[in-house]
Amino acid sequence: MYKAAGIILTFKKLVLLGRRSCFAASFQGYWSMPCGLIEISEDSKLGAIREVYEETLIDLNEKDVNFLSSYDMDAENKFAVFHAELNDLTFPDEKAQDFFEHDEWGFFNIEENSLPTPMTDNTLKSILKLK
Repeated sequence: MYKAAGIILTFKKLVLLGRRSCFAASFQGYWSMPCGLIEISEDSKLGAIREVYEETLIDLNEKDVNFLSSYDMDAENKFAVFHAELNDLTFPDEKAQDFFEHDEWGFFNIEENSLPTPMTDNTLKSILKLK
């Protein structure tokens, strides 16, 4: 069962990542994709799309979001990773409801030595699938 989900947003060979702030529920200081917990009886893809919108005000069309991978969060729960290609270098809007969860955003080349640190191994592996 998926407990949480996120979407890796790319523009060509660049990936949009945010550094999690001291106000984030977990992984403060780590770079991540927009992500969060899935609400009860919510589809993992729709939950990921909702989280992207709440954190960035980037509005994604469900048909443009594709499953990429998943990984275990613990013995019972999984994290679903999706991917969507942006049409331009769209940066998150500070008016987003949960914009405070990240204190910096940037686009980075999808190459292991070009990505910011720290980042969880699962996030890194998911991004590198798009190389």
